Amino acid sequence: MTPRRVLVAAAALPALLLASGCTSSDDGGTGGSPAAGTSAPGSSAPGSSAAGTSAADSSAPAPPPPAGEAEAEALASLPEGPAAGTAVLAYSGVGEVRAPFSGECTHDGDATRLEGSADTARIRLDVAPDGAQLTLDDVGLSATSDVATGRYDVEGNHLSLSAALLSGDQTIGRVELEVDCGR
Repeated sequence: MTPRRVLVAAAALPALLLASGCTSSDDGGTGGSPAAGTSAPGSSAPGSSAAGTSAADSSAPAPPPPAGEAEAEALASLPEGPAAGTAVLAYSGVGEVRAPFSGECTHDGDATRLEGSADTARIRLDVAPDGAQLTLDDVGLSATSDVATGRYDVEGNHLSLSAALLSGDQTIGRVELEVDCGR
């Protein structure tokens, strides 16, 4: 995706987040939550059972749980210092930022922060025992998402992370980081 297409896609992210209650059957499992029904209480949508759950909703996977203590513990061994690698941020129905990442790895008690830039985007990942959040700031866009459990592998100074991005009880995208800290 070219930088211009990334910016166009990124500019559409706020609209996606506002409309995240909408789901479709072709979202590859990264759309809305199966628990978030689109019918008002006591009403039935097409394909709904008497209990108000559609057949499509009952087969959709639930989003993964938010990151927490285990993920914070995994990142605690990363050394502090300069960070370099690759960042991929993909938002369902919007687009993807895939670019070299450079920044800083720091610790504050039990929390780990990776903060830096990828192309024109500023990215901050905070992982603590009470949860993880990813903040993306780019031209005309600012978005903060919770980060789910996933792959949080640390080997020496290398972090390999792949996890879903969450908004409420819905999966809205994915983050992938391959970053070396403390170099």
